[in-house]
Amino acid sequence: MKIRHIIYMLILIVILSCSKGEKVKLSKTFVEFTTDVTITAYGFYESDREDVEVIFNDSQKIMEYFNNEMSPELETSTLSIMNKEASLAKIEVPSPLKRILKISHNLYKYTDKSFDIAISPVVKMWGFYSLSEPKLPNPIKLINLLKISSFDAIEYKNDSIFYSDTRCGIDLGGIGKGYAIDSIAAYLHEKDVNDFIVEAGGDLLVNSTTAKAIGIRNPRIPGTLIDSLYISNGAVATSGDYEKFFIEDDTRYCHIIDPYTGYGVSDLVSVTIITDKAYLSDAFATAVFVMGKEEGQDFLLQNNISGLLIYEDVNKELKKIGINLGKYKKH
Repeated sequence: MKIRHIIYMLILIVILSCSKGEKVKLSKTFVEFTTDVTITAYGFYESDREDVEVIFNDSQKIMEYFNNEMSPELETSTLSIMNKEASLAKIEVPSPLKRILKISHNLYKYTDKSFDIAISPVVKMWGFYSLSEPKLPNPIKLINLLKISSFDAIEYKNDSIFYSDTRCGIDLGGIGKGYAIDSIAAYLHEKDVNDFIVEAGGDLLVNSTTAKAIGIRNPRIPGTLIDSLYISNGAVATSGDYEKFFIEDDTRYCHIIDPYTGYGVSDLVSVTIITDKAYLSDAFATAVFVMGKEEGQDFLLQNNISGLLIYEDVNKELKKIGINLGKYKKH
């Protein structure tokens, strides 16, 4: 009887397992931070779809929350309100922005000022985020504006902030999206979703027991890849001169502005960074692009950061420099 009972139970388990069907990936795509955001979860059954959809919807609300807090385009966002008020008097940094401002200030110092969220006034002068076409600014006006377009021109201490000039402003575009991705990842872990990818406009975070193939976009040929990385746990971000740019007198000017010069010109074409946090990858990709090929390589090597640098040689052919990428390549 015991053997019969065991056999019966095994048959029942097999039947129940089969009734669930094959495991599938479930995903949701929505628009936030003016870009497509896709969350993909692996290892679920079709019968789990309804429960996972609830988690996806809550994740979307997290992204919406951060967009409402950090978007410089929204006049009602916490960041926009802070930018207005801090130009008039010293104020306390709003609670939702305290942590990300501290992180940004630390990264400003860590990257020797190559990552600067206060460069916003100069970016606006170039017109990359306006309805009109971007163009070369008046060099005298640019030099003048550059003096107040840095963290050094902001009085920031003990969670209080004051702008030395009414033209000062902060833009979290180089870190906010990554910060939001990390927050979604933390929420997914809380809900026992442990095999997933969160992607937002080219920035992504992978958490999986098996490595996922991540294609690196060719910055000169749309729709093609220049390389692939294999990542099981890590965050990837890419910055380059191919998103927002214009060419004048054979010089390509892009929206990633060098805080030292006020110009969006680099000897790099794109930078891909892999770290354990999306906000770090986001910020370091911007900073290394600003640093340029030689200084950027040194920074990655000295700090043991993984990255892929793409540049053009004298014949305008794309070349690659991989830094600490061994564990992310297929062997």
